[in-house]
Amino acid sequence: MGRDEEKSGDEGRRGDGGRRMEPVEAGTKDDLAGVPTLEEIERHPMHDLLRTERLPHIWCPGCGLGTALSCFTSALMRSGLDLDKVSVVSGIGCTGRVAGYLRLDGFHTTHGRAIPFATGLKLANGDLKVVVFSGDGDLIAIGGNHFIHAARRNMDITVICVNNFNYGMTGGQMGPTTPTRARTSTSPRGNLEHPFNVPNLAAAAGATYVARWTVLHARRLEKSMYKALLKPGFSVVEAISPCPTLYGRFNRKKYGTDMIEYYHQKSVIRHDAQPWEVDIDLGGEIVCGEFVDIERPTFQDRLQEMFGELHPSDDLGLLHRPPVELDSHSAAGMTHLKLAPSAPETADGQLRESVRAQRVPRAKCLEGGAGAQAGTLEVRLCGFGGQGIILSGKIAGAGAALYDEREVTLTQSYGPESRGGACSTALIISDDAILYPHVSHPCVMVAMSQESYATYHGQLAEGGVLLIDADLVEPDPAAGQPTVSIPATRIAEHELGRRIVANIVMLGALTAVTEVVSEESMRKAILDRVPKGTEELNMKAFQMGYDYGRGLVGEG
Repeated sequence: MGRDEEKSGDEGRRGDGGRRMEPVEAGTKDDLAGVPTLEEIERHPMHDLLRTERLPHIWCPGCGLGTALSCFTSALMRSGLDLDKVSVVSGIGCTGRVAGYLRLDGFHTTHGRAIPFATGLKLANGDLKVVVFSGDGDLIAIGGNHFIHAARRNMDITVICVNNFNYGMTGGQMGPTTPTRARTSTSPRGNLEHPFNVPNLAAAAGATYVARWTVLHARRLEKSMYKALLKPGFSVVEAISPCPTLYGRFNRKKYGTDMIEYYHQKSVIRHDAQPWEVDIDLGGEIVCGEFVDIERPTFQDRLQEMFGELHPSDDLGLLHRPPVELDSHSAAGMTHLKLAPSAPETADGQLRESVRAQRVPRAKCLEGGAGAQAGTLEVRLCGFGGQGIILSGKIAGAGAALYDEREVTLTQSYGPESRGGACSTALIISDDAILYPHVSHPCVMVAMSQESYATYHGQLAEGGVLLIDADLVEPDPAAGQPTVSIPATRIAEHELGRRIVANIVMLGALTAVTEVVSEESMRKAILDRVPKGTEELNMKAFQMGYDYGRGLVGEG
C-alpha cells in the first residue's frame, strides 16, 4: 500500500493476525484496546520507506550498510520532506543496492555516474530533493571527477558516501580511499599510495556541509544525515563502514565485531578539526565530526538569478524535439519481390530458398528514389558482442558524414560482456543540425542476434525497414513487422570462409536495400576503418551483401 498505509477504524476485539472477533457491547471496556495485532507487530518499523518484499537484504553479515540505511531512513522520516518528491540515486557496488531497497523514486545507475544522473534530475525538476547514496569506489574513483565538479558548482544535492576502504563487491581490490599499508586483493603486501581524504576533497571542491561518522556512531550519523538533507547546496556525509568479508579479512579483522571494536577504540570526535587534518591511516585514529557548515549560492540560485525560469535545455529546443513522422503510405508501400537470379549461392544450395518472395518495406525516409538523401533518418544496428556491430555503426556514420557530407550523431550501447549479450549502435543522419542524439524510433533497423532483436525491435517506427540475419534471428510473428532476411553469417562462412565479416556483408545489403548511405561512400568508409591487410576480404564481403540486396529489390 506504499507510504499511505490504510489504517483500520474498526472498534472491536482482535484475534491472531488482526482478525476481528465479536463486537464490543456499548458501555463495556475493551481489554484489547490499544494492543497491536500480530500483523502490526510483524510489520517492519520502516515499512513505509523500505521495499520489504526485497528483504532480507543481500549484504554480508557484519557489513555496516544496513546500519547506514537505517540511519538514512530515520533521518528522512524526521526531516519532514515530502517523500513523493525525494529521489535516491545509487551507482554500482555494494552500496548501490540502496536505491532498490527504498520505497522511493530511485535510480540504480551506471558505474561512477550517480552524480551526473542526480544533477540531471535536479535540473529537470528543481522541486525534487535528490540524494546520492553510493560507495567510495563509485563516488571517489570512477566518479571522482563528477564529485568534485558537482561540489564546485554547488549543485543542490545530498551525497552519502559509504566508505569501506575497498571494492567490496568485486573481490576486495584496492580503492582510492584504501589506507596506506592496508592489504587488499590487489595490494597483498600493503598499499603504497596515499588515499583520498573524503572530507578534505569535498571541502576543497566547495561543499557547503561535510561530516564523517562511523556506523558505530549511529545517532550522530543520523543527525548529520538529517542536517545534510535540509542543507541547501552540495552536502556530503561520509559513513565509515566495516567490510569484514574482504577488507577486514585481509587486515586481520575478519568479523564485523572486530571492526566495530576498532572504531570504538580509535574514533575521536573533533568538530573543530580542519578537513585536511582528518586523514585515515591504517591502525590510526579516525577523526569524526562535522567539519564544514557554510552558506553559499547554489547552482540553482545562480541559474534563477541569471536566467529566471529558464531551464538549461529550453534554448536548445531539446524538450520539444518533434518525432520523425512517416506518411500514411509508408506502411502500405510494400512491394512483393522475388529473389533475383544474380543473388549468390551458398555451398549448401539453400540460400535462394531461405529468402524467396520477401516483402521489402519502403518507408517515407526511403522513398523518392534517393534513399535517405533528404530529411532526418534514425538507424539502429544491433547484435551481440564480437559481431562488429560498433564498427559497422562507425563505418556507416563515417560514410554519411565524411563522404555524403551530412550531419551525423552516433551513440553506442553494450553490456559488460566481451562476447555475447546485446550491443547496439544508433545513428541519426540529417541534412540539418542535430540537437539531440537519442534514437527512439528508428526508421531503419538491423538485428543480427536474437537477444538484440528482442531488446530493440519494439522501437522500430511504423512502416520502417527491419533487416535480420536469416540464420540467427527468428522474428516474432505477433509483432506484425515486415522483415527482410539477409543470410549475412551464412554468406560470410560459406562464400568467404570468415564468419567475422558477416557485419560487412550486412552493411552491403543495408546499402542496397535502403541507401541510407551511398554505395561509393560506404566503400570508402570501409577501406578507411577495417584493419590493414583485410581490405580485400572486406570489400568482397560488402560486394556480396550488396549484390544480394540488389537482387531483393529486383535490380541485380
